[in-house]
Amino acid sequence: MKVQTMLALGVLLVIAAGPVAFYRHRELHERNFRVVADGILYRSGQLTPAGLDRIIRERGIRTVVSLRKNHERSDGWEEAFCSERGVRHVRIVPRVWAADEEGDIPAEQAVRQFLEVMDHPENYPVLVHCFAGIHRTGTMVAIFRMEYQGWTLEQALAEMHHCGFEPEEMEQDLAAYLRSYTPRRRQQTAPPELLQETSLLRANPRR
Repeated sequence: MKVQTMLALGVLLVIAAGPVAFYRHRELHERNFRVVADGILYRSGQLTPAGLDRIIRERGIRTVVSLRKNHERSDGWEEAFCSERGVRHVRIVPRVWAADEEGDIPAEQAVRQFLEVMDHPENYPVLVHCFAGIHRTGTMVAIFRMEYQGWTLEQALAEMHHCGFEPEEMEQDLAAYLRSYTPRRRQQTAPPELLQETSLLRANPRR
């Protein structure tokens, strides 16, 4: 009887270990990967070569946008990796979100670069990432939501919190920028792929 009990416990442990191992493997190789708008925009943290290869193949990624600094060479392999697979690689260097002495916000250049990518459907599907896939990436996704999908600021911030943007006090300048952000109101002239997604995304903002 004891042997049967031990065997049963062993089987249960093996079964329970499966999902845990899968989750750890996914977090290692596909850090914080999420669907923003299927076939259009995806988000993540820094992926491993194996993780990026899988996402490129499974999602048909055409453009990878890195929001990491030039000197963060832990992702130095990524540009050549994308080039070998015919994927465009765009590095948008992070900048300060607070206004400088002249009243200009350096990070607006990064926002313009990101919108330039998203304005052209030939770049889709796009994967945008930073290191953790939370703050820098979350900000660009929030701007995407408001810019192309007509989300309110409250909806966009709620999604950021859902994806790990806590506590907000750590990124006051970033949050302040989002609160002052005014979309270009391109919803009516946005690519058809984005317009088709609008109703679904508004109904399920935590997708």
